[in-house]
Amino acid sequence: MTTDQVAAPSAPSSEGTAEFYDVFNLLLIDVWDENFHQGYWEDENDESSNRRAAERMTQLLIDHSGLENGGRVLDVGCGIGLSAFQLAGATPAEIVGISNNQAQIDEANRRSRAQGLADRVTFEYADVYALPYPEGSFDVVWVFDALLHMDRLRTLRELRRVLRPGGRVVVTDKLQTGPMSPEDERAVSEFMTDLQASPILWENEYRALVAEADLEVAELLDISKHTYKSSTRTIEAVNAKYDALIDRYGEQVIPMLELLRNPVGLVKELGYLLCVAKKPA
Repeated sequence: MTTDQVAAPSAPSSEGTAEFYDVFNLLLIDVWDENFHQGYWEDENDESSNRRAAERMTQLLIDHSGLENGGRVLDVGCGIGLSAFQLAGATPAEIVGISNNQAQIDEANRRSRAQGLADRVTFEYADVYALPYPEGSFDVVWVFDALLHMDRLRTLRELRRVLRPGGRVVVTDKLQTGPMSPEDERAVSEFMTDLQASPILWENEYRALVAEADLEVAELLDISKHTYKSSTRTIEAVNAKYDALIDRYGEQVIPMLELLRNPVGLVKELGYLLCVAKKPA
């Protein structure tokens, strides 16, 4: 099966993803934190907060981005900008964040102004499949927990276009780390569809995907063992706040709450990766 066949048929639409997250964002803040990203825990005994773990994951991306001396960065699926602000605090990079959710863009720009960062951290509404930037506009592109909500191949090809030669794409994504039972495989597939996400890939499929986008894998790290607590923490929080969240947002959020506490997140073969891909110089 080719990468196109793997990724394209079930890839979510941009419009569907934006509409889904209008409400889902509010639930995520209540259940997880306003920093929506996966957390990174050192080991099973690490009891860091969700926010601290998400910041640690962001630092991992920073460490693999090669921005110590600055550069221009595109942050795809930027949310309300927390990762971009952390990057701006750690490096002299100029950062442009994009999202297809205007409410997120407005809030991110408000926060950037409030922090005195608006001269080098800005946020724009954009379609990732047709970016409004010339070829070679960026040194680094981040796709932090966002690529799974897109047609991966189509997105990577467009990101390659806006990268300068030798530039890099830094991606986090789900990863299939081993064979699943038929029941788990079916449950995971249904879960990804409900999450407005593309199917998960094996490592060899991910490497083939990157190559098909005419990028070169520089690093591909399986960091699954550091991220499993994201699922357990989310399930525990939903269970503890379930009735209160329905009272706050109405019964229409019940399907989303059920999605968040779906035990499929505990399937051990549903892992997580960090991939760094380079555009040939």
